[in-house]
Amino acid sequence: MHPARALVLGCLLVAGTAAAAPVVQLPEGGRAVEVIPKGVLCGPVRGGWVLGPEGRTLKPPTRADDASRTLELKVADDEAGCATATETLVVVATGPFPRIDGASTTFFPDDGRLELKGTGLKNVSIAWSGVPRGPEPQRESMDGQDMCLEPNSPTECAVPVTPGLPTDATLSWIPPFGRRGANVTTYDANGRFLDDEAFRLRPGRTVLTRPLIQSSGVDLSKGPGYVAVTHSEAIASVDCGNARCEVTDGAVSIRNVPGLNPTVALRLRLVPRVFFARGDALDTSVAETLPVLACPLAAVEGTALRDAEDSALVMRLDAACAHDPRALLWTVNGARVRVERVVKAPDGTYVLLRTSGTSEQQVTVTAITSRVDGTVVASETADTKPVPDPRATLELPGHGTIDFVPTNRPAEVTVASNGGLGRFVLRPLGGAYTVTTRESVTLIQGEATAGGFVSLRFAYRLPTLPGELATADLFLTSERVQRAVREASVPTNVESLVEFICANKDGVDETLTPSRPHRVAYAMRNTCRVIIHRERLTPEEGNQEITLRIDVTKSDGTNRSESHVEQRLFLRPKGEMRVIPVQGNLGQYDRILVQVAHVADESRYALSTVDRTGLPSAQWTAIVRGGMFRLYTMATIPAGLYRATQPSGQLAVNFGVLSRLALLNNEGQERLLGIELGLMGMGLVPQSGDIQFPPTLAAVLGLGLRVPIGPGAAVGAQAWIAREFRGDITRRTNGDPTTDVVVPSSKWSFIFGPSISVGNVGFNL
Repeated sequence: MHPARALVLGCLLVAGTAAAAPVVQLPEGGRAVEVIPKGVLCGPVRGGWVLGPEGRTLKPPTRADDASRTLELKVADDEAGCATATETLVVVATGPFPRIDGASTTFFPDDGRLELKGTGLKNVSIAWSGVPRGPEPQRESMDGQDMCLEPNSPTECAVPVTPGLPTDATLSWIPPFGRRGANVTTYDANGRFLDDEAFRLRPGRTVLTRPLIQSSGVDLSKGPGYVAVTHSEAIASVDCGNARCEVTDGAVSIRNVPGLNPTVALRLRLVPRVFFARGDALDTSVAETLPVLACPLAAVEGTALRDAEDSALVMRLDAACAHDPRALLWTVNGARVRVERVVKAPDGTYVLLRTSGTSEQQVTVTAITSRVDGTVVASETADTKPVPDPRATLELPGHGTIDFVPTNRPAEVTVASNGGLGRFVLRPLGGAYTVTTRESVTLIQGEATAGGFVSLRFAYRLPTLPGELATADLFLTSERVQRAVREASVPTNVESLVEFICANKDGVDETLTPSRPHRVAYAMRNTCRVIIHRERLTPEEGNQEITLRIDVTKSDGTNRSESHVEQRLFLRPKGEMRVIPVQGNLGQYDRILVQVAHVADESRYALSTVDRTGLPSAQWTAIVRGGMFRLYTMATIPAGLYRATQPSGQLAVNFGVLSRLALLNNEGQERLLGIELGLMGMGLVPQSGDIQFPPTLAAVLGLGLRVPIGPGAAVGAQAWIAREFRGDITRRTNGDPTTDVVVPSSKWSFIFGPSISVGNVGFNL
């Protein structure tokens, strides 16, 4: 039900049941009405309501809002008694009354729908009451109420009612926002009193959509036969040919049927304004031919299938039938069939008939006593349904679905179908695969010698059948697709297959843990190796394909090409162990990187389609230990040096060769600060200032700060003490002969400034 409809109806229901006081309903904009015969209404009133001067008449508002639509007023003998009055009256301002075209209104009792035609239908409620008289009569009245919230158009609205109402159900309309009940009095806009008959709704057409005749045959073995009908109150007359029949409550009784193996042709004529829907056509009569059955017989739902070879059909004989099913001759569409199994149950005897299959839309099952006698004991015609198709999904636990049958490990099978009440059960197929059950889980595994493709074979069963019939195969079918039969390779954890081993400083082999940094003694640098344990693979894991990559990086960041290894390895279960050494003559602070990963091949591995977090992989890193200090030579080009010693000044264009001693970190990287010693050519280009520094060669010693910018290159800043090998420092005279041109200065100086260095030729200490 629409949420708004449910809310409005719930409020009306609560209000109707909770209010014990009389209710008077007046339409918006209507005339004033005397709502009480004596006494006075205790005011004041609000929201547009107008109380007459005599205190007994009320005029509803022209347009009421939700707050003033309903008022609860006290009733007293006179105005003086209003303070102590306990009697109350509820007045309701309804919406404008609709104009319903009863002749164009259609009632669908089977569908539970009333289609209104008219104007002003919004918020109009429909109330109904009736006792159904079907094949299983309900003696309790079906009452209810619902509302037209959103009309389909300004003149049409469909109101849901309780399905299964009789065609003569009492239907009434209720004005918008109005109420219905024994204590409710309603007036129209002219102030006229309206009784219940004024609100009665008589649809112009009542359309039946369910089959009127519910019985599949006529049982005359125990007296008059009865044919169940859904709406016996809608049947005006019945005709059954040479037999005698009449309409009863919920059924048509038939007696005096001539013949030994007859059928009864029923023709039911409906009462006026009641029609039976047959597609888009509306009929005023219903005709059907029913067989006369000595024993009630019914096809079990879900067993009458078409287009299935060697299928089984299960029929149920009524418990009152005393015939032995195995002693009868059974035919399906005129063809002789055999009785395969018989099971007796409290509700009847179930017979499983093995047939050759049918492609017909219907099957007629007949049981006769013998070929000589030919007496029909039971007969039934049932509609066949298309044979359902199995839909199987194979899954490796923890690895997702697969599209093949594995030969090295079992896979779980989940089977569904595209319809039907039964279920499919996987059956083994010799030479292709076997089927086992473990804790209600079906497992399939291909035979070790099988190969190629196979279609899974299934048996169709109906678990709701009694006894051993629940496990009987109604028919066998195969998938429409073929699956490969091959080995299932499950990507295993590579950490269990691959080890990276190096000797410690005592020469004892140690297995290095992946994803953690390790340090290898320099003397044992050539003991590192990778071991592939193919013998650890089990047949259940299948073949594995991995890539192995070994890279060695020097301390300066360049690769050691002779140590590089990159191989694609195909591993079979129970193979031999393989050792791959780390090649090359490793140096101090060389970084060894070993990477192992599975090859992402969906045609080989059973990969999950849900959790695709990646194939298992592993990585090992190790660093060869080295010295704590680095002593090397480099060429240095200071962009500009400043001489701090007097006379101070800028030294342009400098070049020299330095030796540097720097402390190394654990990664073999040079720390920023180091001790520098070397020869430097300074002031190679004269400056334009007053002080003239001659080009000179100097021995320097001091500290330098270096930041690497690439292999063998760095930028930095230094502070040196220099011993200069030069001539005198002079001063510009500007042509004045009295000016002293020689400036007294020491050969020792303190200089500093930025520089660029190139080269790293040396060794570690």
